[in-house]
Amino acid sequence: MVQKQDWDAKKAAWIGQVNELCAEVKRWAEEEGWAVQEAGKEIVEDEIGPYEVPFLVIQTPQGQIHIDPVGCNIVGAKGRVDVLTWPALNRMLLVRVGRGWEFQTDSRVRWPQPWGKETFLEIVKALAAA
Repeated sequence: MVQKQDWDAKKAAWIGQVNELCAEVKRWAEEEGWAVQEAGKEIVEDEIGPYEVPFLVIQTPQGQIHIDPVGCNIVGAKGRVDVLTWPALNRMLLVRVGRGWEFQTDSRVRWPQPWGKETFLEIVKALAAA
């Protein structure tokens, strides 16, 4: 028997995870002395409908980085947030797997370092410099 998905619970959990992620990223960026602007982003997904999550714009010495949530109904993951440079649009995917986050390339190759401040800073600096 197929179990019915609790879409309201999934949406609430995802919004909480994105809020926590953005708060963590904002803190790390501000610890580096980078300016961070936060805005809301509305996402509409099939089954769960519309919702709002944070969207961050981080100004690093190398360039601007966007933390751009994509959604929670993602094939092969429990959610995705794009980390990309602007205007070059170099990008890494930050995907929710299990109970945590991991970086992946556009072709879904898993980044070897675990999610954390050092990995985030390394990725952001490499993307901005590219």
